Amino acid sequence: MTSSNAVRARRMNVCSPGTSQDLSQLVSLGRPENLGGKTLGGRPEIFTRVDFRAGPMTAGLFVATQGRVEVTFPFTEHATILEGEVTLTDETGQTHTYRPGDSYFIQQGQVVIWEVHGERVIKSFFNIAEGFTG
Repeated sequence: MTSSNAVRARRMNVCSPGTSQDLSQLVSLGRPENLGGKTLGGRPEIFTRVDFRAGPMTAGLFVATQGRVEVTFPFTEHATILEGEVTLTDETGQTHTYRPGDSYFIQQGQVVIWEVHGERVIKSFFNIAEGFTG
């Protein structure tokens, strides 16, 4: 390879249930209301670590502390739970409790009740915001 074609090697981010995650880079997003959520119970706080961002796509880690929140998803998201438990209830009343290793897919605009059981939940996520203009 010539130097003009060389690609800088990047380290993979490995996110597996049961393995410790580097949470030192977490940024506090404060209360869910800061992102348009509505707290229904508890005093939840949310944090994120962005590992990748390009146009409308974002990937990284998300941490939420115990509480119950109504969220209208501002993006389409695929996520996998790494630690803790969370119960999601959609607009149709479908409910599922997600545990480490479980994944979900939610489309932008869906309204979901997000209820964290225990101290916190950590998820690995990839999302895309339709209609992104930035």
